[in-house]
Amino acid sequence: MDSKKLIMDIVMWILVIAVAITVIWYAFGDSPSFEQSLILFLFGVSYNFGKSYFRFKENTIIAFSRVNNDISHLKRDVDEIKYNIVRIRSDLTDTKSNVSEIKEILKKK
Repeated sequence: MDSKKLIMDIVMWILVIAVAITVIWYAFGDSPSFEQSLILFLFGVSYNFGKSYFRFKENTIIAFSRVNNDISHLKRDVDEIKYNIVRIRSDLTDTKSNVSEIKEILKKK
């Protein structure tokens, strides 16, 4: 686990604990106000969505890099096939020329 993910997890747990403490404090005490509790809760929820978005974006980047790698392999294979087709055409042309020469020699005899 890299340090960025670790820091994000620590911040998330701090927010979860802060929200839990705030909710309990609001339920049993006369502080903080409902709006303050709601703001803290919404901040925690928005942070969690941002964290999920970050992980989704990171996974998407990894997936696209894998696809890009596969496409580059396919491109290399297609280029090799094209080269082989050109070589085969050249060989067929040479073979056609040789067959034509053989026909000519056979016609003369």
